[in-house]
Amino acid sequence: MIVSAAASARLADSLARLGAVHVAAEQPFFYTSGWASPVYIDARVLMSDVAARNEIMNLAANAMRALVAEKALNVVVGVENSGIAFAAWLADRLGQPLLYLRKRPLGWGSRAQVEGRLPDTARALLVDDVTTDGLSKIAAATALRQTGTQVDDVLVFMEFDIYPDTEARFAAQNLALHSLTNWADLFGALKSAGRLSAAQTENLAAFSADPVRWSIEHGGVGA
Repeated sequence: MIVSAAASARLADSLARLGAVHVAAEQPFFYTSGWASPVYIDARVLMSDVAARNEIMNLAANAMRALVAEKALNVVVGVENSGIAFAAWLADRLGQPLLYLRKRPLGWGSRAQVEGRLPDTARALLVDDVTTDGLSKIAAATALRQTGTQVDDVLVFMEFDIYPDTEARFAAQNLALHSLTNWADLFGALKSAGRLSAAQTENLAAFSADPVRWSIEHGGVGA
């Protein structure tokens, strides 16, 4: 779910303007999940643009402040690698402790994936940059829950809201997915900015209409 229409529009415009969207020429991008895609989003470009970064992080903090208060969240956890910087800037604005979650355990015990000190009765907001089918975010939340941390909410900067069953997957794990922007708004921003050729627009429209079929036809996995 997009947390704010204003935030979504601003982030989509920023990502398009900063060249964060890479469109495949011939060979598709293959995500670690196995999906083939004509597009790759590098949200990390925001880190290097101070004005855009501050604007988007302020929007993120304003959008999440009510949730943090309502659920008495007491720690922000960034997912290695891309989520760490965004989580740090968000935690600073919200006045919350920061930890980060490793992709793989380092050492032994339930907290081998967590860097930093969890508060007693930890209630976390999990933060990352982009999600496709949601599986890696669910895996991260599961790993964090194994430490005894309560995790009900995941924030991402961009959600590909076109993959099937994502919402049902999160619901089955009692997780709420919050996003600052989504693929529909980002695709619209790219078209409005004139950054796509006619062929690219057609290809991305086919992907948007049926990402499963597009993936299978280009050598990737299906649903």
